[in-house]
Amino acid sequence: MKRMFEPVAFRNTKLFWDYRLKNTENYQGYHHWHQCCEMLYVHEGAGRVVLDGETYPIRKGMLFFFRPYQLHHVFANVSKEQPYSRTIFFFDPHLMEEQLQPFAKRHALFKALWRGQNKVKAFDLSSYSESIERNYENYQSVRSQGMGEDVEEVAMLILRNLDCMLHSKTAPSEQIQLAEERKSIGYAQQAMKWIDEHYQDSFYLDDLAAAMHLSKFYLSKLFHGETGSTLKAYITAIRIRHACRLLETTTKSVEILGSEVGIPNTSYFVRVFKQEVGTTPLKYRTGSVFNTNKPTFYNMDLSL
Repeated sequence: MKRMFEPVAFRNTKLFWDYRLKNTENYQGYHHWHQCCEMLYVHEGAGRVVLDGETYPIRKGMLFFFRPYQLHHVFANVSKEQPYSRTIFFFDPHLMEEQLQPFAKRHALFKALWRGQNKVKAFDLSSYSESIERNYENYQSVRSQGMGEDVEEVAMLILRNLDCMLHSKTAPSEQIQLAEERKSIGYAQQAMKWIDEHYQDSFYLDDLAAAMHLSKFYLSKLFHGETGSTLKAYITAIRIRHACRLLETTTKSVEILGSEVGIPNTSYFVRVFKQEVGTTPLKYRTGSVFNTNKPTFYNMDLSL
């Protein structure tokens, strides 16, 4: 069963590498986060990435950087004629920071991305696609020779990505979108903004629809079409992610936590939390959920 929190099991490896994953059918995606950094590069495909209340297009040459504990949702419009092909890799930012320090500009970009200080979260690297493809092919070759765990090789893989990101002219999400795309995503992003501002309240979908002067059914249809997710799923994801943050950073009781994220019924809050995260709130707080890898949630920017 898919869970919102997906701890990556490195098992003493330095990089979790998935090269050229390809889907030709049934790719819906879901809201989730990891305890480590993730880079996602799109070789081909179409769809959306939902990140921090904004949507970004999936298309050839797009690269996404997800910082630790950052809620994101990837969904692709997939068919045999339009496959979704991507390379994904995960790594511990603490391990890489030391390796990147000699490269001042790239190290600064990496830290800003890791700590959530960089406004740009998606990079259109289509003009650098040949360099990116060659970088990944070279690293894949290195892995096939049994040298993929060499720290220098991993650092070079990330440095080459950072180099393209540093020199790209990528702007915030509204400028990444094509003109016709920008028109169609407005309602979805307005809805996400409203939810982000009201998740602490116990509200109904009718309240959200009324605030946007739309019918509940029309808004739901628009939202699903633009994000690949239902409004209910997004609301739950936001509330549970905030609950996790409170569990990680405070000693507030489960009863208080539930109320502060808009789920005042404690038994229902615990049930939803366990369903979405895979463990109870108390076990999450004690860290047992991190048993596949050394926990690194402390000293992190845990903002959404």
